[in-house]
Amino acid sequence: MPWIIRLIACPLLLMCAFNSIAEQVPSKSVEQWRAQGHYFEHNQQRIFYRDSQTELTSAQHKPAIVFLHGFPTSSWDWHKLWALFKDDYRLITLDFLGFGFSDKPKSGYSIAYQADLVEQLLGHLGVTTAHLLVHDYGTYVSQELVARQQQWTPAQRPFVIQSLVMLNGVVYPQSLQLRPIQKALNSPFGWLVSQFVSFNRFSKNFSAVFGAGSQPDPAALKDYWYLITLNDGHRISHKLIHYYDESLQHSTRWVGALSKTDVPVMLITGLADPVAGKPMVDKFAELMPRQQVHVLAEIGHYPHVEDEQQVAAYYRAFLEKHTTRVGAPLHTRSDSEFSHAL
Repeated sequence: MPWIIRLIACPLLLMCAFNSIAEQVPSKSVEQWRAQGHYFEHNQQRIFYRDSQTELTSAQHKPAIVFLHGFPTSSWDWHKLWALFKDDYRLITLDFLGFGFSDKPKSGYSIAYQADLVEQLLGHLGVTTAHLLVHDYGTYVSQELVARQQQWTPAQRPFVIQSLVMLNGVVYPQSLQLRPIQKALNSPFGWLVSQFVSFNRFSKNFSAVFGAGSQPDPAALKDYWYLITLNDGHRISHKLIHYYDESLQHSTRWVGALSKTDVPVMLITGLADPVAGKPMVDKFAELMPRQQVHVLAEIGHYPHVEDEQQVAAYYRAFLEKHTTRVGAPLHTRSDSEFSHAL
């Protein structure tokens, strides 16, 4: 039966591919983001990353913040906060496998693999202690990293998590409210749905998770779409969305690790988020009553994009309480050992 469906779908897929072909030109912001980045290889796959130390040599003496992005976007999500924190902190981020400027293979996606990438990157950069600021999909990766930190001895840990702040974090996957498009992508017909994702459909679905007063403008939507569709990334959406099933499978491990951690944790959530809004805030308060929570009443799923100034204010105050200043330079291997500039 599946072969019949594929046979029927083939002409439609060709038509869809033809109709979706259009010249996409990224904005100067996106081009600059890529130009200031680097690649490293892991299992013969190229992973894009940025390290503010390559822009400001004094950054190596500063506390490190690692930004982990969400689905279905990329590290460029952090460009507003990057500008606000680069003078005081060493900032590091990456595009997960399958996202943004990183390679987008047809298979091989898992949260554990993405966590491996984070550990390898920080190992190369000589970062032994870091704050994590994570969003959406990045929350799952951070939970896996927290679980590993609890499981391993100090000598085994690639780095120490100094603090964890989640933006619209999916603390408890059972409380996640999947959007119709996400349910469709995660269905047995997800492979077909992913072939029909167009810019107009994406714009409508993506804008729906933002607050009414903080909608993305047309230029930003084009940039998000460019980064998602780069190297046909939108065609593997049904592969990437399997993180939801994975989160249910590992819920006991991840939620348990988060509820027991001695790492300072804070949640910042836009309540207008239809995916991970108030239900997630309530669950967070139940699981971690001693941890800090901030809510943004009219902000949606992307608080770091919709209201970066308020997010920055909350985060800066949090960091001041939980930061150990670095007094000595960090060891860093040369780029020739690990990566090359774009």
